[in-house]
Amino acid sequence: MRIRAVPRIVLTPQKQTQPPLQELDTWEVVVGGGCENVVGLLPCRLEWILTSDCLAERSRSHPRETCIVPSGNGFVVREKDGDGSKPLRVSAFELGLIGKGRLGFRIEPALTGNEPVEVPPGDSRAIAFELEASLDFKVASAELRRDWMPDWLELAVHGNRIGTLMQLAPRFSSLFSGQLATLDIFPVGSEQDKDAAVHLEWEIGDTHAASRLLWKVGFAAVRGAQGEVLNDRLVTIGGNGSQPATVAFKYQLSVARKPPPVEAKGKGTKKQANAASGEAIRAEPRPALEVPRPRLAAFEVLLQKGKLRVQGRFEGFSDSVVLDMVLKPYVLVGTGETAEIEELDNYFKSILQSVLLLHEDSLAHDYQGRELRALCSPLDVEARLSPLDSMAVTSTKNVFQRELLDLKGLPREYVSALEQLSGLKIFAVLKLAPGVTVKAVPFGAIVDYKESEPGLSGGHASFSNGGFVSKVFASGVCTSNTMELSGIAAALKSPLPVVPPSLQEEFEIFVATVCGEAIGQSEGAWMGVAHTIMNRVARKYEKWKDCFTSTDVIRLTGFEAYNKKIFLAAREYMKAPATASFTDRDKLQRLITLVTPIFMRQGDDGAGAVFFYSPKAQRQLAEREAANGNRSRSIVPAFVNQTGDKELVRVTEQVLGSAGKKDDFEFFAFKHPEKFPRLSEEEVARGLETRRTAPRT
Repeated sequence: MRIRAVPRIVLTPQKQTQPPLQELDTWEVVVGGGCENVVGLLPCRLEWILTSDCLAERSRSHPRETCIVPSGNGFVVREKDGDGSKPLRVSAFELGLIGKGRLGFRIEPALTGNEPVEVPPGDSRAIAFELEASLDFKVASAELRRDWMPDWLELAVHGNRIGTLMQLAPRFSSLFSGQLATLDIFPVGSEQDKDAAVHLEWEIGDTHAASRLLWKVGFAAVRGAQGEVLNDRLVTIGGNGSQPATVAFKYQLSVARKPPPVEAKGKGTKKQANAASGEAIRAEPRPALEVPRPRLAAFEVLLQKGKLRVQGRFEGFSDSVVLDMVLKPYVLVGTGETAEIEELDNYFKSILQSVLLLHEDSLAHDYQGRELRALCSPLDVEARLSPLDSMAVTSTKNVFQRELLDLKGLPREYVSALEQLSGLKIFAVLKLAPGVTVKAVPFGAIVDYKESEPGLSGGHASFSNGGFVSKVFASGVCTSNTMELSGIAAALKSPLPVVPPSLQEEFEIFVATVCGEAIGQSEGAWMGVAHTIMNRVARKYEKWKDCFTSTDVIRLTGFEAYNKKIFLAAREYMKAPATASFTDRDKLQRLITLVTPIFMRQGDDGAGAVFFYSPKAQRQLAEREAANGNRSRSIVPAFVNQTGDKELVRVTEQVLGSAGKKDDFEFFAFKHPEKFPRLSEEEVARGLETRRTAPRT
């Protein structure tokens, strides 16, 4: 047997003239060069080394068998074809060609003892290719913006921010036309978080795709098949620790082969098949936009005109962003390690209910006790404080505010109880509303904020599950300040005189009558009616001399509101606010404030008003009687024209002031009030005693 040594194969790849890339699946490329000792068809392994402006360097084996074939004084690599060979053909989908790049290669002869030869992508002998696939970002046109409503002025002044609507302008090689494109956009650091990505699909070359290729920066919102906005929620746009000043986004493009239509079962129509697995070309993620990171610029609790409120402001969101959140007020009791945190509504309920327990014995039998029991009943407390359990708030154009509690609307007994609570501090916690994010994320992952202990340094304490926590675990943040409740209550405590228990029922009738007569008029009219009632009490004038109380005046001297609908509703409210049907509660509270001193005979006498009438009501009465044949009815009441000692003078302007110019009231006083003095206290006492002891008829 003779053993003959085989000469070592030497391959020297050289730059080749390549045919143009005209088909994605049938690009015939030329790999060859000079060689030594290549005889006949020699099997080899061909590996492609590719890179591009949207691909990191990667290697792919040629999907079909290859061989080295002599060619003139050199060699070429061809695909095996039975016992022969055919030109080397590559497919963009098989190799994953996308972008502008170069194909290097590595040739390894199958004959033992021969070393492979490699041409890296950066070598001039590598094969250049260009299959453009990139994305431009620009502010959406006015037509496309219509349903998203961004603020053009805000864009011009501040540039792109979280929530700005962008038009996505893809640029693809014409060879990709008709194929299926997919786009994923996500914040940097969230590449593996599918919930934080925006995913879009369209057919390359479709002229109608522009209306769907929109991106609301930082949101998962996309257009549906009918053009509707879907999934319009803020995604997680940051981490949990220290935050950068900006938020960066990346995008990733993919191209998939458009599958042929297939027959639909049971129907004569065709439907599109899903793209085959592995038939997609996926580019590497590339930078998209970088925008200012949203942050909580202000969040505080404050007292405005007796109303406990919170207000706040964001930075870094587009003015078009509407962010739904939830507020929850808390109280901080004590300081340092002994401090306790309780929900404001629960704490208030326990304090207000304790008012009854503290005074149960002393209040058991008198009128004031019954009234206090009504005001501090569990039903009333629950009705007043249940809204504090969870309060929705929405930021619009980066600001938000919400009233927590109208302290001026609380009964005096409530305020007195709260006044005793020294060292009690109120603060509020802000959280994202359910649905703003797909999953529970720390508040700091949505918006940045300066950390601080509660009420210190102008920062915000991190909060979760009823306590202060690390920012990493925070589901919400606290107001930058706190407010001491006892100080608030002391400032709100009414300086009005307390109506004695013995006069409570009379006072209710008095207030309800004024309400029924004048609730629709100005505050001057309210006080005018109140003065008219009180100026008649125990007056030596006709039947008024028998009116020892305001209730007597109301019942006996012609106040039409008495026992009518509004009168009864007002009395119901004063007895049981929680269950009353009265609607103008704020007005009634203000009316009570204004007429209490009048009832208690403090201050002036309202220009001495003793009569009033409504011109409108008088005209209507005269018209009705005229319609019934009685044309003698005057549009002016008879008392206006009294003479002698009873002569009256008009005091409307003095009573109503400038604010009451539109009121439907005229007020009159005695021209000679000295003719009709009041009964003395002794005369009133004797009259009341006579009435009490008189036999009932």
